[in-house]
Amino acid sequence: MEFLEQKGLAVESPRTVARDINILRNLGYEIESPTKNRGYLLLNSDYKEDLLERYHDFMVLSKLPKSNNEDGLITTPLLKGIELLPSLFQAVDDFYKIQFDHKGYTSETKEHSKPKTWEVYPLVLKEYQGKWHLHSYALNINEFRTFGIDRMDNLTHLEKFNPDQVEGAEEAIELFKRRIGAAKPMDNYFKDGKVKPQLIKFWVSSFYLNYIKAKKLHYSQTITSETTELVNFATKKKMTYTMVTFVLVPNYDLIKMIVSQLGDIILSEPPALRKYIEEKFSGLVSEVTTDIS
Repeated sequence: MEFLEQKGLAVESPRTVARDINILRNLGYEIESPTKNRGYLLLNSDYKEDLLERYHDFMVLSKLPKSNNEDGLITTPLLKGIELLPSLFQAVDDFYKIQFDHKGYTSETKEHSKPKTWEVYPLVLKEYQGKWHLHSYALNINEFRTFGIDRMDNLTHLEKFNPDQVEGAEEAIELFKRRIGAAKPMDNYFKDGKVKPQLIKFWVSSFYLNYIKAKKLHYSQTITSETTELVNFATKKKMTYTMVTFVLVPNYDLIKMIVSQLGDIILSEPPALRKYIEEKFSGLVSEVTTDIS
């Protein structure tokens, strides 16, 4: 109410605000309020619905009968652990502490690759390229940590928790949402050690632009009116490129996405990220980054 009044909008009561928020939710907009003191945030209205549709697709595929004609059906392997999603959705939505066994992404012969039991406060679920991840506050180590659900087993709901009492949860949730995928922020990238979102600028080819118009790469995506002519290193032909901006926490999934598009995405800014790619992946910089000044 205070914010609206500062903007010159008269509000009769808190009930008026609550009514308008409910109207928006009924229209399909996702309005988030995980803790009572952080207000309301209008997210990409397709985000949660899209996650549920992907889960539904996985479940439909899992029930297909086995085909005797191996050449007649081509599909990707079903993700292990998707049967845990309903329970995880409930834990995130209703603030249940959970316990599960998790096996790390290490060699099967190493001692620390054995399953470990974790107790966590679940905060955010994210699907990326067919894999699901849970971002949480891990009580075992008193740190925020991301788990792949394909390595989870023996999931159990424990008592409810108060999200207001998880120190740093609001910032952790925001930083996780600002990543492409679920990979952690890049090592030694942030000079002061403080992870924070950055304005990322891509030049996107006219060919690939049609794809990201239909399906956003990230909810912070903004397609500008700025264009230029560049040579696509894959086709060796000049193409029209459009500037597209994002507000992201740089991580390795971001770099992999840039490289995988074979010149249809060219990184322009920030200079620090271009330098990081040049130093870590020598030989890639001229193909996947550019400096137009």
